[in-house]
Amino acid sequence: MSDVERDFIKFVDKKILTASQKSLKKLQELDIQTQLKEMTFYDAYANSKHSDKKVSASSPKVLRKSKQQ
Repeated sequence: MSDVERDFIKFVDKKILTASQKSLKKLQELDIQTQLKEMTFYDAYANSKHSDKKVSASSPKVLRKSKQQ
């Protein structure tokens, strides 16, 4: 696992821990769908509408690191 992947997992985990009840319900639905499709939650989150502007704002950093590897 790369540093970029670890950073993204930490970011998502923090979002989950600080999420409102409404957001947690949406994340739970996403989690159920990922289990049914045999995907990882983190991959689905990165590609979902739940991935808000804060994730997008960090994306350039992630993309730069990914291109260098």
